[in-house]
Amino acid sequence: MKKLILILTTLSIFAVSCKKDLVKVNEEASPSFDGKLVSAEKMTDIKVPEGFKWETSKDIKLRLTTTDIRFEKVLHKVEVYTANPAEGGVLIAEGSLGINTAFEAAINIPTFVKSLYLVKIAPDKSKYEEKVNINGTTVVMNISVQTENKKMLGKSSGPDCTTGCTQTITTSNQNLNINSSDVVCVTGNNITISFNSNGGTIRICGSNVTVQNGNLNNGSNLIVTSTGSANFGNVNLNGTSSTFTNYGTATISNSFASGGNVTNHGTMTVGDDLNFNSGSAFTNNGSVSVGKSFNINGNVTATNNNYIVTNDDTKVNGNGLLINNCRLWVKKELHNNSAIKNYSLIRVDDETVLNGSSELGMYNGAMLQTDDITINGLLKGYLNTSLVKVADKTIINGGGAVTHALQFCDANGIETNWGVINNGALAACGLYIPVTSCNTIGSGVPPITDTDNDGVADNNDDYPNDASMAYNNNYGTSTVAFEDLWPSKGDYDLNDVVIGYNYNVITNAANNVVKVEAVYTLRATGGAFNNGFGVQFPVNRNQVSSVSGATLESDQSKAVLIIFNDMRTEMSQWNTRVGQTSSVVTYNVSFNVSGTVSLASFGLGSYNPFIWNGSAGFGRGYEVHLPGKLPTDKATASIFGTYSDNTNVNSGTTYVSKDGGYPWAINVPASFDYPIEKADINSAYMKFATWVSSGGTQYNDWYLNNAGYRNSENIYE
Repeated sequence: MKKLILILTTLSIFAVSCKKDLVKVNEEASPSFDGKLVSAEKMTDIKVPEGFKWETSKDIKLRLTTTDIRFEKVLHKVEVYTANPAEGGVLIAEGSLGINTAFEAAINIPTFVKSLYLVKIAPDKSKYEEKVNINGTTVVMNISVQTENKKMLGKSSGPDCTTGCTQTITTSNQNLNINSSDVVCVTGNNITISFNSNGGTIRICGSNVTVQNGNLNNGSNLIVTSTGSANFGNVNLNGTSSTFTNYGTATISNSFASGGNVTNHGTMTVGDDLNFNSGSAFTNNGSVSVGKSFNINGNVTATNNNYIVTNDDTKVNGNGLLINNCRLWVKKELHNNSAIKNYSLIRVDDETVLNGSSELGMYNGAMLQTDDITINGLLKGYLNTSLVKVADKTIINGGGAVTHALQFCDANGIETNWGVINNGALAACGLYIPVTSCNTIGSGVPPITDTDNDGVADNNDDYPNDASMAYNNNYGTSTVAFEDLWPSKGDYDLNDVVIGYNYNVITNAANNVVKVEAVYTLRATGGAFNNGFGVQFPVNRNQVSSVSGATLESDQSKAVLIIFNDMRTEMSQWNTRVGQTSSVVTYNVSFNVSGTVSLASFGLGSYNPFIWNGSAGFGRGYEVHLPGKLPTDKATASIFGTYSDNTNVNSGTTYVSKDGGYPWAINVPASFDYPIEKADINSAYMKFATWVSSGGTQYNDWYLNNAGYRNSENIYE
């Protein structure tokens, strides 16, 4: 007992003798958080809210499933990003996903990250991306069968009725006359109007606006805004310079014949026929439903970038051109008397008829599915092979031809063929067309190579020749920084031991952990003790083998790896004083994991790093951990609760001080730029005090190099 008292007395004396001068930030400390920026002279001036855990990152449990059954037993790959991968989002986890295989993982991400991006990669390499907001600590989602996000061309929110209006209509008006310089804004709801426009603009922003009669002449513009919904009895678009643009909901109860330009970004419903006559143009970026026939007449180009469904026929006549970039569903017959260019899916429930000198061009993996087809014109494939799929009857007459990059699939055989199938076109049914958000039908089974037969296609497998491994889960660069005077209070420059680390947790096709690769970097040794460094992992010791670059410690129930025993033999200079530098020391560590250890139980994060004071008079039991982390089996329990320490293992309160709840270590999910010697962390990071005082709700990115966040004079570089 006398020896223990002597040791603790020595520790207390050392703490006083090594107290470092602090840099003043503000004349007065802010003891509590009141919603304003808090500044403090030193760490111990900050009032720590009860229960604050000093965490700069948060644990999220993921459970992802899919209903995609297209690939039988071959698995999809799912990737988890901290942000949009197209905009620099960091890949933090990946694994298998199938109809009977959920992807479950525990991930640790920066607290300020509010959403995740999920990317499902099918065995045929097609992708589907989903953004999910984080609410709470659990993310559960079923990822769609769709494998590609179609960006709708020309999609826009459009104008509104807040600016540029020369007249505002709030009540019913049956006699609106709009001249060329007028911008009439209809903001009333549930009203009825009629108008006659001669070159002016009318914007409909109100909801459930009834337009009994609308005439657009001489370059007039009709706009249904994104907040608007309008029901049209009659609308007449006269002259090629007049326009009708819908961003909201437009319902036309009767037929609609256009001589001008129509663009749909929202939802458009036509009760009868939809006709585009010579000189007009039509672009659809939203969804269109036609009660009867969709007719393209004369010199007209109609472009579909999203979804059109016609309940009767669709006809392309004269010199008309229909360009289908997404999905067209014809519930009766499709008649082509001119030109159709199909880049995605055309579905025809009855018969497709290609007449005379017409051409239906199929581009780059497009698909036409029809019940019957009669070919008197040209059916031609361009670029990558496309598919024509006929459910019942095929008639190819003398002037008809199926040619170039096409597979023509009639499962019950071609009934009549007086024409030709040539120049690369094949009468076959083996072509694979993937399901996408535009092609919701698809066809066939993709060719898949799985060299190691683990159920993960080679193109999704990080280890295609090793059935025991499939995926890399990289936990990016992070830093853990320690004070080493425990159980006495430290000086809070948090540079006594600074370790950077990266992990790669390797999993198999079943999303179980099989190997761990780690890189640790000793960056600073600003303490005077002979500190050692180790990490405890959430797996039993007997499940770890083939350790390289570290020592698997004995007499531990959990796997504890010792990276080094004495920092003073690892680094000659402290790397905390300006002008005094040592090269950082890198440790490459790896080990195998046996048994069934899921990624959900092992997790991706900091695990349980710690230091211990190996100086004479102290020893292996003087462990220092992150707040809330448990000690290893070798920690000396009798030290808990002595001096400044407030550790109570039973309650889960560990490694925080009695007088204020201050830590002896902090973990940062970044390459942390630690303070110089004799500089309290609070004097180096201007938002640190506010972060603590607010309980972590404000400035939870305090450690980043944002404007106004740092006092660079107090940061070691």
